[in-house]
Amino acid sequence: MFKNILKSSFLVFCGGSMADGLPENTEVTRENAESLSVKLAKIDSGSADTSLYQLEFANKLGNCLAGRVQTYLLLGKNEISGSSMDYKVGSEQPSVLLHMPASGYDMAVTVQYCCSEGMSPGCKQSISISSVNGIVSQ
Repeated sequence: MFKNILKSSFLVFCGGSMADGLPENTEVTRENAESLSVKLAKIDSGSADTSLYQLEFANKLGNCLAGRVQTYLLLGKNEISGSSMDYKVGSEQPSVLLHMPASGYDMAVTVQYCCSEGMSPGCKQSISISSVNGIVSQ
């Protein structure tokens, strides 16, 4: 009996998650970066072996606050590592520094915007950069 209740609870939870779905994503390009308040610049890392980028993004998208930054280190088409950080935005133009090896690596980034209002709070919108090197070098 307990097992069936647990399964039912799991299905209800998953169903609710699936109904809301993933955040609505907008891919950042050089053409739309300014309208999304996204700035990406390569800056001096002090070492030829390390690439360093500064990513600035809007603290709000619609009525939702920036609340999660996810980064993915890429080597070719393979993801080498990834990280996700939840935080409270402390400025009008938040930014993150992205460090990676200089040779052959790339990075993808997603910023999720989270709402705390309504019937189903959570991260509803996101912007993503599929290639940091691609955006900077265009």
